[in-house]
Amino acid sequence: MTRNIKVFLVCEAALAAFGGFILPIYVLYFRYFGINLLQIAMLAAVFEATVLVTEIPTGLFADKFGRKLSVNIGFLLFAISGLIFIKYPSFYGFLIGEVFFGMAEAFISGASEALAVDSIVVENKDSALKRMFTSRSRVRIVMTALFMIGAGWVFAGYAEFAFYPVLVGGILGFIGSLFFIRNQSKESDKISLLEPVRQMFRQVKLIPLLKIIFWTSLVANFAFEGADQYWQVLSSEMFDIDVSFFGIITAVGAVFAFVLVGPLVKRFSGNISLPLLIILLAGITISSMPNITGILLPALLVIYFVCKELIVPLFSTAINSVISSEGRATFLSGYNLTCSVGEVASAIAAGYIVTYLGLPVVFVLCGGVLVLFTLVMLVLSQLRPG
Repeated sequence: MTRNIKVFLVCEAALAAFGGFILPIYVLYFRYFGINLLQIAMLAAVFEATVLVTEIPTGLFADKFGRKLSVNIGFLLFAISGLIFIKYPSFYGFLIGEVFFGMAEAFISGASEALAVDSIVVENKDSALKRMFTSRSRVRIVMTALFMIGAGWVFAGYAEFAFYPVLVGGILGFIGSLFFIRNQSKESDKISLLEPVRQMFRQVKLIPLLKIIFWTSLVANFAFEGADQYWQVLSSEMFDIDVSFFGIITAVGAVFAFVLVGPLVKRFSGNISLPLLIILLAGITISSMPNITGILLPALLVIYFVCKELIVPLFSTAINSVISSEGRATFLSGYNLTCSVGEVASAIAAGYIVTYLGLPVVFVLCGGVLVLFTLVMLVLSQLRPG
């Protein structure tokens, strides 16, 4: 394991820790300060729009001026966003916090992963990639689960503390990211600024696997965003599940994902059918959430969290196995931008749907769209393998 991979895993642990802490409670934190459901959707849209606008520029920045510097900046921006969420608990304060949070994610996404992947010099790179992304997923699962478990209990007694882990995690992540080593041979100062973008479009056009991954990720993130924004509200306001149990529910999903991720990634040979089937299950689960009894909702949430966690290493392995090293940060940022397009569309649509048609319709629509689209992609993947 190279030094950059070790640092990458440390940085991922920091991201997972504060991300896991706020995941089950951040919507409740907004509600605590009087934010309504439409405003919550607007906050989500601002965050995703910020990521959307800054993904490619930050990817180009990383490939041109330094991936390590990009990660350093990202963690500092996370710390600033956490401070804003703490000090200015109002709708407009939260809007500014979401902008900084989105910029932070954009500066880190792609850059840290590229530093880790391009430090692998062994001949059997596919095997090394599988080990790295399995380790990344397990680190994230463990840290997310640990902090999720405590989040509900902390919020029940000290709601104002919800974003303190973002502030602290941003500072600790910045310190950890200082230990990255720049991959000199992979970050060329001689390439033109926009060449990585042109290279990205060429690779997506020429490789059918990448086309399917990009389109599927766009629609999947549309569905996931709707579920992520409102499962807490669905659980607490429609099914009357105690907030204290939210962390336990998400942590149970993390445990199952921890057990499954290694064997699935190890056996993954680039055949897109496996992740598509997992996404199909996620879609069925999302659309079923508002239509079952309250006692079954935690089980569906666990299945949903497991599916989401398994998709990430499978797609990451597939993508990094076929793209070139030069411009890798830009390509990965472009992929994350595609995901953000789906999330922005979902945040806007879900806000109006929940306001005018009701909360259950959000889940049925998001899950139904994902199911139908994934079935189409499964057919196309068999007609155009690879």
